[in-house]
Amino acid sequence: MENSMVFVDLRPRNWWILPVGAASGVVLSFLVLLQQTTAASQPPAAPVLAPAVIAAPAKVAPAPEPPRAAHVVLVRGRQRLEVDLPFDGRVTDEVADDLARLMRCPESGRTRRIAVGTLALLADLAARFPGHEIEVVSAVRAEPERSRAGVKHSKHWDGHAIDLRVRGAKLTAVRDTMWKSHHGIGLGWYPTLGFLHLDYRPEQHDTAWTAPREGAPYVYHPGWSARR
Repeated sequence: MENSMVFVDLRPRNWWILPVGAASGVVLSFLVLLQQTTAASQPPAAPVLAPAVIAAPAKVAPAPEPPRAAHVVLVRGRQRLEVDLPFDGRVTDEVADDLARLMRCPESGRTRRIAVGTLALLADLAARFPGHEIEVVSAVRAEPERSRAGVKHSKHWDGHAIDLRVRGAKLTAVRDTMWKSHHGIGLGWYPTLGFLHLDYRPEQHDTAWTAPREGAPYVYHPGWSARR
């Protein structure tokens, strides 16, 4: 019996597909890796920002200008004068004449314009005590007689002094306020007569005094005039 050899082909029928599929996988992996590498090498895209909205600056109201004058109400007997008095005391000729008529000497009729510095003190006084009338007790005077022990060329003579009251305000409060707020002034306190003497004396030392009673000697540099 002859030995017959039978050859069996054990190769898969689609053996040729395997290399092609393997190659395709390698190519695909390479393409993915290339894409990742390219993406990593590129800088990140800048974020897209919305345009900024800049608000218009708020309008700031200008600061109000400080007042340049004080409303002053002056009374003397039946006379009454209302005027806006500048803080620097500089008034028009018309206002100066109106003030001079109110301030004239009732005995002699002598008239003189009130000094600018004294008017500035009046304006400041009215501003510190708003709504209060200022009563004029005495202002311009005639030349004092030596026989009456008067002071020759007093501050009343040249329109630098006014004796006054602030109606509705304590006399001591007015006294202390004006004395502590100003220099180059004279301030006399007449407690029994109920008025203050106020004068403008820029070229002299500040002077304060108290008249304890009518006809009594003045007490200069009283305790209330000590400035702290």
